[in-house]
Amino acid sequence: MNRRTTKLLRGTAAALVFATAAFHLWWGLPRSIIYAQAIEGLFGRGLPPDPRPFLFVAFAAVLLAGPYLITRGVIGLRNAYIAGTVLMVASIAGWVFWHATGHGAFLVKGFSAPSSGGNGHHHGGSTALLILDHFNTEPTESAIKTLETLAAAIFVTLLWKDPAIIPDERRETAGSNASSES
Repeated sequence: MNRRTTKLLRGTAAALVFATAAFHLWWGLPRSIIYAQAIEGLFGRGLPPDPRPFLFVAFAAVLLAGPYLITRGVIGLRNAYIAGTVLMVASIAGWVFWHATGHGAFLVKGFSAPSSGGNGHHHGGSTALLILDHFNTEPTESAIKTLETLAAAIFVTLLWKDPAIIPDERRETAGSNASSES
């Protein structure tokens, strides 16, 4: 992969990470403040607060810390690409888990979400149909999950093809293959 393509992919990955972090802060920060103010009353009634706002803010902070730590040389590119991939996939998996388990119904003992039959909620049976339904009916969530999927794919591509992290023996093989194809 040439330097221009690498820089373009790095910049695109950074933009996708910033967009994801911005969404998570936009959604999570106001709700975190409200829940923090009401947390005692919620626990007093036996209701746990929705954990997502707190998790969203923490997730956004980790995402925003990544580029800072990379530019300061605290973490290397290989580890950053791996962490970026893991974080994007974890966000998508968390979204699937949240919706497949009845929007947090598992947090309250004995509670099941409406239309759940006691086992989470489903829109027509399978988890895949449930996620497709949410993907089609929630455009903001769909956009963010698409950005996270693209970011994960770019991180994997960079992990595999970025010349700055390719081991010397693989770089020489790739270079000789490229020159023999010319």
